[in-house]
Amino acid sequence: MKRYFIISLLLIAGTTGLRAQRTGDQDIQDSVIGWWSNTKYDHLPTQTTPAGKQKEAIVNDMIKWMKTSYTPVGGLGTWSRYIGKMGYGVNFLVWNVSHDKRWTEPDGRFRPIPEENTKFNIQVNQLFGAWAMDFINTGSEYYFTVQPDGYFDNTQARDARKGTDTRIHPNCYKFVTVMNSWCVVYLVPANKLPWIPVTRGELLDKAEAGLEKVLADKRKEVATQWPDKKNVQDEVLADFKKNNIERFRSDINKLRAQGSLDKPAVVRNWQNGDIYTFSPNMFQVDDNNKAMNQAYPVYKVDAATMAKMGDVTPQWVAIAWPFERREDGNQLHELFTAMSQNINYDYIFDYFFAPEKVKGRPYTASDEAGLKARLAAVRATNGNNDAKVSAKQGTLKDGVLLFDDFSQESEGARPAGWYYKTAGTASLVSKVPGVDGKWLKLGYANQISSTVVKTLPDDFNIEFDLLTGAFDENWGASLDLEMGGQKDKAYSSFKLDITAGNQSALDAGHNYRGEVRISFLNSPSTMPYNDQGGFFAASQPVFTSTKRKVHIRITKKGDGIKVFLNEKEFADTKKFKTKYNDKDCGDCSIRPDIKYGNLKIQSFTQDAGSTGCYIGNIKISKG
Repeated sequence: MKRYFIISLLLIAGTTGLRAQRTGDQDIQDSVIGWWSNTKYDHLPTQTTPAGKQKEAIVNDMIKWMKTSYTPVGGLGTWSRYIGKMGYGVNFLVWNVSHDKRWTEPDGRFRPIPEENTKFNIQVNQLFGAWAMDFINTGSEYYFTVQPDGYFDNTQARDARKGTDTRIHPNCYKFVTVMNSWCVVYLVPANKLPWIPVTRGELLDKAEAGLEKVLADKRKEVATQWPDKKNVQDEVLADFKKNNIERFRSDINKLRAQGSLDKPAVVRNWQNGDIYTFSPNMFQVDDNNKAMNQAYPVYKVDAATMAKMGDVTPQWVAIAWPFERREDGNQLHELFTAMSQNINYDYIFDYFFAPEKVKGRPYTASDEAGLKARLAAVRATNGNNDAKVSAKQGTLKDGVLLFDDFSQESEGARPAGWYYKTAGTASLVSKVPGVDGKWLKLGYANQISSTVVKTLPDDFNIEFDLLTGAFDENWGASLDLEMGGQKDKAYSSFKLDITAGNQSALDAGHNYRGEVRISFLNSPSTMPYNDQGGFFAASQPVFTSTKRKVHIRITKKGDGIKVFLNEKEFADTKKFKTKYNDKDCGDCSIRPDIKYGNLKIQSFTQDAGSTGCYIGNIKISKG
């Protein structure tokens, strides 16, 4: 969860809430779920003063605006209104949900999964991606730093935003937009925020004056720690003055000696809000800071503006949400899309700063047609998938539980009958130049599993074609398949990894990386801990940069499993050795009452961005 800094003004420095793994079914990711009717998280008391009543009416309108503009997909929306001394607004959340009975009402309706949420906001007089300068804020003025427009937390965030609209979306262009840890639209008259740039000289003067507050805070701290030991208090304070206060004062003087005191103060780091950030290199922005735009301008809100922060009329309005891509999943991508494209910023601006323009006119979403079309497409997804699955299953021969060559899917589609996370790199139906048929290109580390066959028969065959994209490096496509079963406290698991190797290395007999690795574990075990389970690893010569397609068959019969490559037996669990001590596997047999299922397939291709990992002609049949 993100940390909030509350002094006389609320500052938010983070992006989203904790995002944990979801366990819900495929239909959750592809469903319009909407808003929770329960007001559990809303604790605003009924207001009694005239100003309070006005603010309460406004935050109620904020909820109406949001519900009109955004309907949660793949998650459940909630809100929490607040009215403070320096502002008011609504904190919104979209929560993960699950069909697990722990997270549903008795009638089956969803409840939020605790702590799994993402924040977004409509706030009055709020700062986003900002930090208070706590020890300086001793008077009526308010000093803070803020992440600049174009700031990146890290290189991953920078890479994710490549090619995106730096001003968020044309729907926002008329107003002040900022993309830092948040996407923020600031609504303010004349697009002029009342944030006054602070010079280096002023910052250093305020910092030196703030040393008295630092010392006073330390005096209170030691008095609490040693209430009956005045001599200890004096000793600790003397040490603190010598080793901290005087050092801070020295650093401030060194910064003054660098000159340019009339230049705007821009600091290279300020996330603690305390004096410990001050150092002689505080104003020295290096190349890495510049590359990530991690140079923080210092501003203040002056006394005149601070005096108006409690008014009904805002000094500014901030609407903020996290940057999300399609790869971040349906839930978060719909949030980003709705907030950027469907919030009616013109209406909200006029509501606060030109109310005569919207008097008697109800709020409507921007691009309402586009919003309705997106939601209709989501609502149709599950129905369309059901129809496709029925069509696929209707053509199966006796003994075949599943067959999918993706021929009934459109190129670029997510396949029906398969579970996948909408977050991460998508697994999409594709055509491969020079190769017949359609294939499922696996997204990196994005597991797929059948929604049709969840439990396998006692004996079974799983087979499919595996295809690597062209590659020149040591490795090509790398696929991971795992499955298992459990009965009471006993379980069995099987995991296979196969990687394509470079044919030239195979021909040269040097540095060939094409291999198969299999681990097989049954529990409880009779073996010592380090010898539990069976293990197999061997070079394979049939899946390479020139032999790009291989047929894999995994057969369970009785208490063992065999693996075939191009219909030639390659591995047999009955012959496995232990992983560490190369002993014969003493527990490589599956209990007859354990049924396998939970089949998961994913790509761990090293250079997945340029080398595709494709599967096709997947068949599961009785053995």
